[in-house]
Amino acid sequence: MALQREIGKRVVVIGGSFAGKLAARVLSDFFAEVIIIEKDHKDENVATTKGVPQGAQGHVLLKSGEEILEELFPGIIQDLVQDGSKQSDFAEDLSWFHHGSWKARYDSGLTIIQQSRPFLEWHIQRKLEAIPNIMYRYSSKVKGLIFFENEISGVVAENADGSTVDLEADIVIDASGAAAFTTRWLKDFGFEQPQKTEVEVDLFYASMIYKNLCYKECNWHSILVYPNPPEIERGGSISPIEGNRFLVTLLGYGEKEIPNDLTSFLRYTKTLGQPHLHEMIKNAVPDSEIEVYRFPALSRYHYEKYRNFPAGLLVIGDAFGRVDPVFAQGMSIAALEAYAMRSLLLRYRSKQKLTKDFHNKVSKIIDIPWLIALTEDFRFKNTSGNRPFGLPFLQWYVKKVVKACSHNEKVYGQFMNVLHLKAHPISLFKPMVLVGVFGEHKIIK
Repeated sequence: MALQREIGKRVVVIGGSFAGKLAARVLSDFFAEVIIIEKDHKDENVATTKGVPQGAQGHVLLKSGEEILEELFPGIIQDLVQDGSKQSDFAEDLSWFHHGSWKARYDSGLTIIQQSRPFLEWHIQRKLEAIPNIMYRYSSKVKGLIFFENEISGVVAENADGSTVDLEADIVIDASGAAAFTTRWLKDFGFEQPQKTEVEVDLFYASMIYKNLCYKECNWHSILVYPNPPEIERGGSISPIEGNRFLVTLLGYGEKEIPNDLTSFLRYTKTLGQPHLHEMIKNAVPDSEIEVYRFPALSRYHYEKYRNFPAGLLVIGDAFGRVDPVFAQGMSIAALEAYAMRSLLLRYRSKQKLTKDFHNKVSKIIDIPWLIALTEDFRFKNTSGNRPFGLPFLQWYVKKVVKACSHNEKVYGQFMNVLHLKAHPISLFKPMVLVGVFGEHKIIK
């Protein structure tokens, strides 16, 4: 296999997460050997894993992430659709109730693919296993890092039988998710702790798969009823997944009663402020158990501010920062981070510069979805943490934009571009959008 540009002999990726998988694919173009250390065992079938407890919940790959995925794995979108993913127009096929109004339905040309997260990751894994210089070490854990002065030089890996081995590496990628041990390992070797920002939201998800919903009687592929705080802090969605099935997801902020059986699940759907979810599933038979996931807080480490950070250790995905999953931006953020890594490797100069530049880029990538999430999350009464500058104005204006999305396709189109991380939020202040937000409320195409 010819490398685009050979930078080193070996790189180790800690964690086979979505972020880890995409990072491994990027790195395979620059290193002779890429080793993914994955604590879960290899599963030949589509299944959730212990390492991704949120895997059973609803996930959406936004357009920015989809485009990067297709570039890294040419043909994968077609493979997914052929195997059962549902291709949908984000505006025409999604019925979305948001801040007291239903968004306009029209042919926007912005298509997405819908499937379960395990189904998506299984397809990516198959692509990775076909790349000759990528190797998995399943049922393995990283027990520590190996340093040479102020540079990373490898990891200590524990095998399934409990034995350990030192793996030399030119670069180490921490893609181990929110439970990453990097900060602890840094502390053990006398490095300072990175700054961390948290915003507590106390969010829960509860999901169940259904078959044979009255899909043909509906004129949508997916439906999303977003909470309408402060009066209603509950929401839910129905989305198609592979196998002609539907994933029903309920959510709530600061809730004490979480649906954990069919009776409470159905009862919860009656409290969303809109009857659609309840009507769809009240007579349907579930095809799975209820899976519950708790998301206590948004969090981000400020590795970009870290002085004397060990060269050659790159942190990616949830190990760096995680935003509110309601906005479905996590996987696409990871894709953007992997793509940023690729651009830096193409003009690689040194470990030190790569490490610093990468963490700066990741922080900037997170800034936008972080602001989007906090603007909405601070509408809920139990949210606590540092508020963004100008929050009251942002909340006021975003609600104006959302309401305009119910009747102005141009405003909605720009709003979608921001949500899909294809445009900066400042674009919502373009003259075209301002006219749509503050002009006459009539249908504008």
